[in-house]
Amino acid sequence: MAGTPCAGCSPSTIVRVSDLQNFPAYPAPTGMEPGGWAIVELAANFWAGASAQIGEGLLLGEPAQVMFTPIGYRWNYGDGSTTSSPTGGASWADLGLAEFSTTPTSHKYTTKGTYSVTLTVDYRADYSFGDQGWRPVEGIVTVPSAPFTVVVAKESTVLVAEDCNANPHGPGC
Repeated sequence: MAGTPCAGCSPSTIVRVSDLQNFPAYPAPTGMEPGGWAIVELAANFWAGASAQIGEGLLLGEPAQVMFTPIGYRWNYGDGSTTSSPTGGASWADLGLAEFSTTPTSHKYTTKGTYSVTLTVDYRADYSFGDQGWRPVEGIVTVPSAPFTVVVAKESTVLVAEDCNANPHGPGC
């Protein structure tokens, strides 16, 4: 007895995001620098470590694979400011930049306080039944990452006339 053909494997089959309940896309890991704190009016840098994810399971009752590919990143900095980026950003070191440099995903807070930062990643999904190749899923999968806290302080620098370690009583020490 030959196996029954895959009912959902036709090239004309339309798979929607709502059909993907057996295939979760996982939240992206996030990072920021300086780690967990920022200074008023200086750039704090944020990034996400999202990458393509492939899961296996049943789709429309048939064994399949689903691949999620990140296509957009939306940051909410907790102070009413947001930004969107086609990439997840990177650390200052990975970008070859000095600390507190402005990046496409950085943010300058204007007021001291404690803020809850959230990231939402949009993924394009593609599916495959066996070796039939990848086909697009209709719709976008939106996955929020866990919020994290940033403490923002107002800091100032002090100019000193000498090395305060060598002469703790020097001007400005």
